[in-house]
Amino acid sequence: MTIAGNDRIDLQAAADQLGVHYQTAYRWVRSGKLRADLVGGRYLITREALDAVDADRRSPIAPPPPRPKRVATSASRMHDALVSGDERTARTIVRTLLSEGTPITGVVQQVIVPPLVRIGRAWRDGKLTIWVEHRASAIVERILGEIAPNPRGRRRGTVVIAAVSGDHHSLPTSMAAVTLRADNWHVEHLGADMPPGELLQFCAEHDVDVAVISSTNPDTAELAAQTARRLEKAGTPCVLGAPGRTLDDLVAGVRTAAAA
Repeated sequence: MTIAGNDRIDLQAAADQLGVHYQTAYRWVRSGKLRADLVGGRYLITREALDAVDADRRSPIAPPPPRPKRVATSASRMHDALVSGDERTARTIVRTLLSEGTPITGVVQQVIVPPLVRIGRAWRDGKLTIWVEHRASAIVERILGEIAPNPRGRRRGTVVIAAVSGDHHSLPTSMAAVTLRADNWHVEHLGADMPPGELLQFCAEHDVDVAVISSTNPDTAELAAQTARRLEKAGTPCVLGAPGRTLDDLVAGVRTAAAA
């Protein structure tokens, strides 16, 4: 029933319009799913509240992300694809997981990184040639470039990402860039082998909230640490990466640095 002089209807009329039983509509009111006002012992619902519930019921429900076992299997398949140079299969694995609801960080951290670590160890043990590792890294670089997100909404801030002079590993900086873009940061990705002075100048000339320095080469670890200290002294909060740190650690560190 529509209340005279008002655009609100009672709960029975709302249930009828939504095509559900009165008790179902009542449970939705009690749970907060259906907004209603209690007036004179009756629940009254506005057209706006009715439309909101109706739209929510019509929206497609996202499927749950793949189970851990499925993700582990995908990592194994990714390893085989990267070793054999099967870029098409590697792309398909990533795209399928993303379409099924796996977050980008999860895909990178659980499906891409473990095979790369495994391939790197096999090369050091003499079980794979260097070109296998280089080809695998190149494939991953291209995939990361394709899946780099451009999320909607206001950005958290601006992050610059680089590795210092002598550290030629660009893949970790690419992974960091994709991860932080997914966390809704504007990312300035400067890549590997960046002279510290140039990085400091960039931060001085741009509105940078946090600097991220990737550090994967033990020979340049001290230079990376010195650069981080110089950035901090100049007023730019810095997050210094290191082997063993996860992408989740990176996201938490950048958020903390920006809030400090």
